[in-house]
Amino acid sequence: MLSDLRYALRALAKSPGFAAVAILTLALGIGACTAIFSVVNSVLLRPLAYDESDQLVIVRETALPQFPEFSVAPGNYYAWLAQAQSFENLAAFRSAPYNLTGRGEPQRLAAKRVTANYLATLRVHLALGRDFTAEEDAPGAKADVALLTWGLWQRLFGGRPDALGATLQLDGTPFTIIGILPQDFQADSKTELLTPAALPTDEREQHGGHYLSVVGRLKPGTTVDQARADLTLIAHRLEQQFPDTNKNWGVKLAPMLDYAVADIRPVLFALLGAVGFLLLIACANVANLLLTRATARAKEISIRAALGAGRGRIVRQLLVESIVLAALGAALGLLIAQWGMSALLAFAPDSLPRVHEIALDGRALGFTCALALLTGLGFGLVPALQASRVNLTETLKDAGRGSSEGRHRQRLRSSLVVAEVAIALVLLVGAGLLIRSFARLQNVDPGFQPHNGWTINLSLPPKKYATPAQQAAFAQQAVDALAAIPGVQSVGASHVVPFTGSDYILSYTIAGRPVDPNSSANYYATTPGYFKAMGIPLLRGRFFNAHDDATAPHVAIINESFAKKIFAGEDPLGKRLNITNGPETWREIVGIVGDVKHYGLDRASPLQTYEPFAQQPLPFLTFVVRTSGPIPGLPAAIRNAIYSVDKEQPVARIRALDQLLAESVARRRFTMFLFAVFSAVALLLAMIGIYGVMAYTVTQRTGEIGIRMALGAQPGDVLRLVLAQGGRLVALGLAAGLVGSLLLTHFLASMLFGVSAHDPLTFAVIATTIAAIAALACWIPARRATRVDPLIALRAD
Repeated sequence: MLSDLRYALRALAKSPGFAAVAILTLALGIGACTAIFSVVNSVLLRPLAYDESDQLVIVRETALPQFPEFSVAPGNYYAWLAQAQSFENLAAFRSAPYNLTGRGEPQRLAAKRVTANYLATLRVHLALGRDFTAEEDAPGAKADVALLTWGLWQRLFGGRPDALGATLQLDGTPFTIIGILPQDFQADSKTELLTPAALPTDEREQHGGHYLSVVGRLKPGTTVDQARADLTLIAHRLEQQFPDTNKNWGVKLAPMLDYAVADIRPVLFALLGAVGFLLLIACANVANLLLTRATARAKEISIRAALGAGRGRIVRQLLVESIVLAALGAALGLLIAQWGMSALLAFAPDSLPRVHEIALDGRALGFTCALALLTGLGFGLVPALQASRVNLTETLKDAGRGSSEGRHRQRLRSSLVVAEVAIALVLLVGAGLLIRSFARLQNVDPGFQPHNGWTINLSLPPKKYATPAQQAAFAQQAVDALAAIPGVQSVGASHVVPFTGSDYILSYTIAGRPVDPNSSANYYATTPGYFKAMGIPLLRGRFFNAHDDATAPHVAIINESFAKKIFAGEDPLGKRLNITNGPETWREIVGIVGDVKHYGLDRASPLQTYEPFAQQPLPFLTFVVRTSGPIPGLPAAIRNAIYSVDKEQPVARIRALDQLLAESVARRRFTMFLFAVFSAVALLLAMIGIYGVMAYTVTQRTGEIGIRMALGAQPGDVLRLVLAQGGRLVALGLAAGLVGSLLLTHFLASMLFGVSAHDPLTFAVIATTIAAIAALACWIPARRATRVDPLIALRAD
């Protein structure tokens, strides 16, 4: 074997051009596969960084058909905690930002309020300090203690141990730091601190409001199905006990890892399949190179056979050469994968789960080694078997005008080209469908005008803004201050805005109609200028105005979908509805506005209801500022305007509405871009394969072409002859590729929008494009064939 290895290295060194082309081709395929496998491994396959993470599940509630999954009501969570038998522990939490003051410029910290058993459920061990106690999470507890994440500890205290016992002013209340979370704590990438939930007794008994997230750890030996059945039984009991709030509500369980990656799983597997096809094309190209090289080495192999080398010995030697090529390609592929990973992570959207954990690890290296071995065997076996068919007579025939064995090898090379064209077509059709889908998505009207619009998220501390009047006063003062910025055309505010990942869903009742417990709509509390600032059109009636304050009759605005679905055949204006956000309050519908896409351009607009912020103030709100155009220093001007109202109010995030739209399609853009890159590389390799085969064919048929031209054939006849041969290969490849595309593109259906997986236009355009490029790849060697000098060709023959 060592002798074979040394011989293989010497043989490759004697053919540096062949070796360089083969190694680079394999490196592209192996590098792409390694990079995407590293993503799949890090995101889908690697366990979460918790002890026995396979026992962790996410528990959600569901009310079909309108809510396939929903947050959990506190009363239901505490019923599960008391009655469920399948769980070692059940913990609840909710996102709750804090305003940090007293440490320079005010900051907004992303936080979670968690039950005392949260870290115990996850089995997270603190780096410093202690966990929350049951007393600190008890109803009515003061709950003024906090755990800092490693990053926030480093940022605020430089990693000093004396942070324990220090205090932070959070929402105007001093919180004592009692512990530091470990560096690898991964609840999510944004959480900066934890505080106790400490839900009061009345909230713990509330079954109607849904705002908790729940994570559970299964008992050893308990399956997800058993746990689901356990909670479903409790849900049925709660439905009988509390029919007004729990009717039709069930439970949904999923392993924590599966829940986190459910949306991205089909995308990553599709990308893994794409790079697998790319590697197949690379292998086909190298196999063609080896077949060509085997013809040139026919005399050498015949001599080895004449000296006593058996067929198995020759096959082994040739396979060792193939594996050496694959190993060198894999080594270069690792460098390409590392570079590709850096580029991929720079381009990857933040919404990609576990994006910060993606890296080349031992499993990825093992995958690359295994891939190199399989690749070496895959592209080397058939050429080795062909080359080892040694027969002196046949070899001499091959040296002439052709032989059965030479024709057999030519058919094999042609078959490989057909396969390359077919695979390239499948990849390009997939990329074309994704590109068309993305273009359709970009043309969807979001229901508002994103250009020159900006959003500013604020959270008012409850201690400082305890009453609705204080919250409404701050909102109005902030609107006035922002409107005074030069270049600002309009300003409005809402407690939630579209495309931010937040929503507020409430049930409603129409006056004079029976109560429907399943009724629900997205709810927005807005200032009068919100609709103009967002660019939401008024269809009928009026917008809110300054007179719609706390002392005025209560009013509401609905969207077009609400009007068509709930008031079909009626005039909604003047009708009254009650939105269950507090005591029963009937609101007169005074306006109908256009539908707004809240969750994404690919999602239908939900039913939407709007209420004046002054009539229903809330402590969290987002301001929308519309400008006449780009304004230099706008973020600083916005911060100064907010500080002029309250110097301790942090401005969390200032984002353009265009940015929100871009982020909503970032994952689709990422998938489309990678598919397009892999498909372009696949097309390039396939065209190189076609060119190589046709060039070799012209070389082998030089004598024949010389005879034809000596007998009167014109250059055009020779050109058609060579193009026809290449055209047959391309036609067969396109036919096979179209069939493969029809069979495989349905796997992309979940990633498409507004385009069928069998879209005829995409298929036709891609097939025509490949045919045109392939014709060029065939034309270059065909053109060279027309320049053959018959005298020189016949003399050489």
